[in-house]
Amino acid sequence: MIKIEKKNIKKVSNSKLEKREKQEKKEKRKMFIRLAISGCIATSVFLVLVGRLSYLQFVKGKEYSQMAYNQQMKNKIISPKRGTIYDCKGEVLALSVSVDTVSINPGKVCYKNNKTVENEVLAEGLSQIFSLNYEETLKKVSSDKSVVIIAKKVETEKITELEEWMSKKGITTGINIDEDSKRYYPCNDVASNLIGFCSSDNVGLWGIEERWNEELTGKSGKIVTAKNVKGEAISDKNEQYVEVENGSNIYLTIDATIQGIAEKYLEQAVVENKCGNGGNVIIMNPQNGDILAMATYPDYNLNDPFSITPTGLTEEEWGTLPQEEKSKKLLNVWKNRAVSDLYEPGSTFKLITSAVALEENIITTDHEGDFFCTGSLHVGDRDISCWKTDGSHGVQTLRKALQNSCNPAFMQLGQKIGCKLLYKYYEAFGLFSKVGDDIAKAYEGYFFDESKIVPVELATMSFGQRITITPLQLISAVSAITNDGVYVKPRVVKQIENTDEKSIETVEVEELRQVISLETSQKMKNMMESVVTEGTGRYAKVEGYSVGGKSGTSEPPVNNPEAGYVASFIAISPIENTQVVVLVILYDPHGVSHQGGQTAGPVASQILSEVLPILGIPADTTETVAEEDSLSVVPNVVNKTVAEAKKTLTALGFNVQVNISGDENTTLVSDQTPKSGVKLKTGATIYLYTAENEVRVSTTVPNVKGMSISEARNTLRGAKLNVSAEGTKGIVVSQEPSYETEQEVGTVVHIVLKEELKDGQ
Repeated sequence: MIKIEKKNIKKVSNSKLEKREKQEKKEKRKMFIRLAISGCIATSVFLVLVGRLSYLQFVKGKEYSQMAYNQQMKNKIISPKRGTIYDCKGEVLALSVSVDTVSINPGKVCYKNNKTVENEVLAEGLSQIFSLNYEETLKKVSSDKSVVIIAKKVETEKITELEEWMSKKGITTGINIDEDSKRYYPCNDVASNLIGFCSSDNVGLWGIEERWNEELTGKSGKIVTAKNVKGEAISDKNEQYVEVENGSNIYLTIDATIQGIAEKYLEQAVVENKCGNGGNVIIMNPQNGDILAMATYPDYNLNDPFSITPTGLTEEEWGTLPQEEKSKKLLNVWKNRAVSDLYEPGSTFKLITSAVALEENIITTDHEGDFFCTGSLHVGDRDISCWKTDGSHGVQTLRKALQNSCNPAFMQLGQKIGCKLLYKYYEAFGLFSKVGDDIAKAYEGYFFDESKIVPVELATMSFGQRITITPLQLISAVSAITNDGVYVKPRVVKQIENTDEKSIETVEVEELRQVISLETSQKMKNMMESVVTEGTGRYAKVEGYSVGGKSGTSEPPVNNPEAGYVASFIAISPIENTQVVVLVILYDPHGVSHQGGQTAGPVASQILSEVLPILGIPADTTETVAEEDSLSVVPNVVNKTVAEAKKTLTALGFNVQVNISGDENTTLVSDQTPKSGVKLKTGATIYLYTAENEVRVSTTVPNVKGMSISEARNTLRGAKLNVSAEGTKGIVVSQEPSYETEQEVGTVVHIVLKEELKDGQ
């Protein structure tokens, strides 16, 4: 029994051992499998990594190396200075001034102790300094963006205020002040429609600023330096400097003084004649094409181009307009109508027709009986009337027809010339070309298709109706007539100055072609002078100077009667060696008259009377139309005692007005109206002021247009105003200052009298 039990025990032990061995083998097998799988996975991962590293190293290596380099480099962009725009004498019309842009890094604006500044504190301070809305500013400073712009184009005083606030609060980081520039126009609205303006990013948007934007802008520069992980600059052999190229300066042919004269009289004429669509004035030197002035009214303030004031609308009216209509209104204010508007030139165009006829020997200037006016002319299927509705001009020469601005005569002349020949000269006069594309977007004139012209259209275009051209096209063509027949390309930009290279590029005078002969030019100027001395241009006379010209009155277009009449006058002076051509255009006048001779003629006279002396052009006639009454020069009595001043002035025949409570023998005169130097008739009143009485009194200037000299003088004196008169006969055709303006008592109102012109275009 005992043996049997031992054998059983041994058998049991062997069985357990076998099982254990089997289990161990099984575990080893599993471990081997796991190790094999792990090895495979590791090998696969290794192969993937090797592949990826190979891809990054050999395929993308250059790209990532450059990215790494860029991340290690710090770029600072250097903005170029936009070029300055000058007039012909060097007066600044547009320049860029240094300003700053203020931005913040939200969440990273900290005090000295690195504690983050509370958003509410930051928003309150910034909104107060820059006059911003607090809630909108709070949203900005609470943004999750890395950088937020707070204010652009910030002036120096505001930056100083910001820096003082930061110092007071102990703020050291997170507020950025970056150098910037702002376009500034010192003369505000002078030549605004010509110069144009820039966007907030200093990109030209209009006029010269846009047309010459590339030259004015320049090219940005930059400094490239290495930086460490903290973003701090470190010395590096790869440091680079790309030099900035500043914008070039532009010198215009415009004379700011002459521009101011043109704008002054244009505004006065538009207001006095109640012109619904404003007006234009261009002053040009026909010998070199220089534009001395180019004015449009209404104009606008270049420093505030989006102001609605020039539109004539109230804030309430503006608010009701759709955005498209608002844009249209502003664009209408900004555009330069001298280049970008087409209009019917009316009778001023008769100069072109006359020049063609003379050049082709179709007619002479003074052959009696060449034309006959019965008051109308039957053309095609209709009668076309002369402007003179109360009779006819009868038998006329070409000179008389031009003086009378007779439509039937020029329709007859157009028939003699023919369409083909007229179109040949129209092209030579630049009427089929874009004139002024170096100023702004220019338009070609609109003419009938030559192959489709019928007698009616030939008739109307011969006297300047039913065709359209730009004002610059007309004055350029007439300048060719007066410049010995040579057409010179008009120019507004005279020089381009590269300040970096210290070089100047001159825009050369371009004599494009000889359109008519010297002989024809002289005949035309002689006839233009007779228009002013004897014809419809008599209101354009200027004392001491020979003046020629032509009036124009065009009817509203058939398809747009709301546009109204266009009254115009083109004047030249002197007749020999002509140096100035002036074009005045008034759109839709609703004053006493809509005729060009009566409304635009006096404006041309006013402009020439001031511009010719400024240009140093000597008087070329002995004719004088000054007052026959005795005149005395007002002396300077400032700093004299009141008693001395009274004695001096009364001895010259002047009246004296002064309010004084002290002793006249010791009280000194501090000011006087009018100032010294002006010539006044005996009996004029001089107003004196002292330190104890500086109170000025204003008065409204009355309208004396159409009055005789005695009526005008009495009316103005009744308003406590003094009078300076040019001429003694006829009626007042212009006055300066304009009527219905407020002026200080004693102010001198200059009036011009001319022979009354009852009928005339």
